[in-house]
Amino acid sequence: MADWRNVGNWHWKERNCLEWAKKYLENKLTGIEVSKDGLHGEVTSVDSITGDVDLNIRKGRLIAIYDVEIKLSWKATKGDDELEGKITIPEVAHDTDDYVYDITASSSAVAKLPLKDFIRKQLTPEITAKLEGFTEDLKQANGSDMYIPDKSGASTPVAAAKATTGEKASGETKQGNAVAAAADDAVSVAVTKDAKFSTVSISQNAEFMCSAEDLFATLTDPQRVSIWTRGPAEIQPKENTSFKLFNGHIEGQFTKLVPAKGIEMTWRVATWPQGHFSKVKISIEQQSMSTRLTLKQSGVPFNDEDATKANWDRYYWNSIKGSFG
Repeated sequence: MADWRNVGNWHWKERNCLEWAKKYLENKLTGIEVSKDGLHGEVTSVDSITGDVDLNIRKGRLIAIYDVEIKLSWKATKGDDELEGKITIPEVAHDTDDYVYDITASSSAVAKLPLKDFIRKQLTPEITAKLEGFTEDLKQANGSDMYIPDKSGASTPVAAAKATTGEKASGETKQGNAVAAAADDAVSVAVTKDAKFSTVSISQNAEFMCSAEDLFATLTDPQRVSIWTRGPAEIQPKENTSFKLFNGHIEGQFTKLVPAKGIEMTWRVATWPQGHFSKVKISIEQQSMSTRLTLKQSGVPFNDEDATKANWDRYYWNSIKGSFG
């Protein structure tokens, strides 16, 4: 079976992570607060984040390149005195941690100056501290599903490779078994014992010139499966049984089987982070002259989205049609 990756990471690959960065920075910066000597200051909102945030991989090197402008709202109080204002950080970039803070206030009254000065001296260092982990978290959440084959041909997460921005390479994140937490409607973050990475959901439709019963059997019966996979198929049409296809390159477990109606299963590619399975739901619908298949899959590693779509077509749907007509 063909490799579902960018072999050797030899070609330049780029991922736009701006939307992820917006959510990350909003969560990290909103609500930062500091109190001292009767004064209190806090970031009340993240108003805008503009610019570019990209993650690149080239010849085994993971490169974080970003340059964004961040605009925040703040509030400071001392007793009954209160002052609000804005903070603009014109450049948060991968090659600098010396940030400039442009601070404006809703009032320029002399009596309010200590409140603004408190924001400058006490609140901005807290913001800087929150930004320190951005590069590493960017790589962990979005780069761990990029793979680098070693000399023996085995695959390891790119997070273990040397970074090009000067930071130490990402280590293991011991988070137990694989879990997924929704980041938004399309992109989620998955955590396994050895990696943290972004995942996506995909969907596909295919039409087959056969009955719904035949299509269900073609996807679950070991004799039929061995024909279109062109090799031994470790598979049984029973719920809660595991399967392995393409010499173990694909594995999973049937969680729900409804003959002629649908299949639900866990499913993974051997090159995905160890222990991480996607969830697949296949719906089968009998049409007047054909059968329609709808696939919905969640938990696909972000970097494997296009390859996964292409290989469902190539190794499943087209292979089935080529084998059975």
